[in-house]
Amino acid sequence: MDDLNAMGDDYVFEVIEVDSGCDGTVASTAAQTLVDAGVVAVAGAACSGASMGANTVLAAAGVPMISYASTSPSLSDATAHPHFYRIVPSDALQGQAAADMITGSGVTNTAIVHMTNSYGAGLADAVSANLGTDAVCLQSGYEETATDFQAAVQAVMDAGCDSVFLGSYASDGAMIVETMAVMGATIPIFSADGMAGSAALEEYTNPAAANGIQVTRPSATSPGDFAAACAADAVCQTGIFTSEAYDAVMMLGHAAMMEDGANMGMHVPMVGDNYEGESGTHTFLDNGDVAGSGYDVCTFHHVPTFGEYFNCDMRWDLGGDGVVDAPWNGATIKIGFLNDATGDIAVYAPGFVAASQITIGLANTLAYSQGVQFEIVYADSGCDATMGGSAAQTLVDAGVWGVVGAACSGASMGANAVLSAAGIPQVSYASTSPALSDATQYPSFYRVVPSDAFQGSVVADVMVADMQDNVAVIHMTNAYGSGLADAFVASMDAGHICTQIGYDQTTTDFTSAVSTVVNEGCTSVMMVSYAADGAMLIEEMSLQGFSGAIYGADGIAEAGLAADMADKSLVDGIIATKPSAGGAMSTVGMVFAAQCAAIPDCAGGIYTAEAFDAVYIVAFAAFTHLATPGITKDMAIAGTGNGLEGASGAITFMSNGDVPAAGYCIGEFSHDATADTVSYDCARNWDPVNGIV
Repeated sequence: MDDLNAMGDDYVFEVIEVDSGCDGTVASTAAQTLVDAGVVAVAGAACSGASMGANTVLAAAGVPMISYASTSPSLSDATAHPHFYRIVPSDALQGQAAADMITGSGVTNTAIVHMTNSYGAGLADAVSANLGTDAVCLQSGYEETATDFQAAVQAVMDAGCDSVFLGSYASDGAMIVETMAVMGATIPIFSADGMAGSAALEEYTNPAAANGIQVTRPSATSPGDFAAACAADAVCQTGIFTSEAYDAVMMLGHAAMMEDGANMGMHVPMVGDNYEGESGTHTFLDNGDVAGSGYDVCTFHHVPTFGEYFNCDMRWDLGGDGVVDAPWNGATIKIGFLNDATGDIAVYAPGFVAASQITIGLANTLAYSQGVQFEIVYADSGCDATMGGSAAQTLVDAGVWGVVGAACSGASMGANAVLSAAGIPQVSYASTSPALSDATQYPSFYRVVPSDAFQGSVVADVMVADMQDNVAVIHMTNAYGSGLADAFVASMDAGHICTQIGYDQTTTDFTSAVSTVVNEGCTSVMMVSYAADGAMLIEEMSLQGFSGAIYGADGIAEAGLAADMADKSLVDGIIATKPSAGGAMSTVGMVFAAQCAAIPDCAGGIYTAEAFDAVYIVAFAAFTHLATPGITKDMAIAGTGNGLEGASGAITFMSNGDVPAAGYCIGEFSHDATADTVSYDCARNWDPVNGIV
């Protein structure tokens, strides 16, 4: 209203608001009230049936109307509905967009359940016509006053439909969705503008039920000052068709100034000729319709512990290529990811990537409505200090805000020299060398896994509890291997160590090392290896007839250890430790675990939950840094990693960037001879309070 009155000093506009009740009869009565009040034009109604009812009264009185949300195809009939204009396109067009949205998702047998009012029936028919008879499982209508949808949902289930389109408003749509959830109808749900907008979530008893619903709604292509004002208003920001309502009122104001409110029937279409509004550029066709600016394709997301989100990240245009990604006009933050894609732990690299993609998907869902998206830039750190440094420089040159990784401790050390000099923080998901606890030597370095100073003592506790003595310690001589081996030896009684043998991580021949173990009469082995060298070492021990117990640590603690072994049964009974949450899994952990389990690379990987957490911390620290002028990157990282309930457990960075040990999985390998598969299962756990349980 303020913008309307600001258009001209010689005019004072008054808006009279009446309730059209989303009903033709109520709307005709409301329209008569407006005619009696002497209005020169009417904005509205929202519901198509209400607009039809109002038009019978307003047209007879020569009062034009501009609807901001009525989309029924029936309203395109200018003879039946004279002096009717709208700045939203007919649902004949939305039917095309919705059909493309549905088919683009991969479903082929869709049920169409809809209100029998003008909006629901018109939209449903348009969707059905565009899908085609073979792709429509069934079509059923209901009165918009209905509140019991069990029969409708049962019919969809009985027909074996693989998806459903709802031609509904928010309230009845929510009831259908929640009825489907209760009855176990877990099929994709689609709808249109009647169920669009975050305000629709208020109609749900359990908003999480809306997760995954996709909807279409008319696009707004040229937002201006109104968009910012609406976003700042708690009521407006959750609404639908708000820009359209603004434009309808403003267009009528412009028309009224042409002849002091006279001859509005002539001036309204004059204003509606290439009118640049907040909801798009509008040109009225001869029948009062507009071609529209295309459709947003939006998705409701429920993210456990975070809440609900409504993101319009896709769009549809008439004559275009169906549903495509929407152009992005916000900020894009680059995150570097050091992945040891080659080298000794290359077998686990796909798991790290899969986990990082799960995280970035979550982060982008949460940040989309805030105008921020994240992009991961990957670089191969090769499980090597030199390669780590080179990869880090590549990421610096790419303009990353922060870096996740590396996995190998040596690679993280090499990368840190480059990254810290460039003022870029680094959060590792798997580097456990005790040397990295030196914050002076490795500034701006953080990790979501505890130092191997902890793990060495845990493995020692496990072997003592299992009454293993006369232990041969075979380990890589890199930062990870030496650090963990030394921590283990320091925690064991000296009389229990049979021998300690170091080897370069590039070693492929373990004949001499194993011969020493056998000749010394060692009865058990503690190996600090990665998957590739660990597998070769195990195979050599088998060749030389070593029959003692074999223990290891996180470098081998996943089923991928046996990936390249000719005889996978050799890992049967091997015990290995790896960091764990140390208690009940968090909600975030359960959500991640479910998604990870569905991706083979992730499910078979190591440190995937930790990779998820490291990406999460860097992403949201970057967001915090962007939104909070004056804080440093390190402050943002430390703040984000303070009391965080992550997928891998509770995370709180200490002053040196370390995290305390929450717990360790004490896992055992087993081999299924029938399927020739290997599993690694946490038969026991260790935590600082209870020890081994």
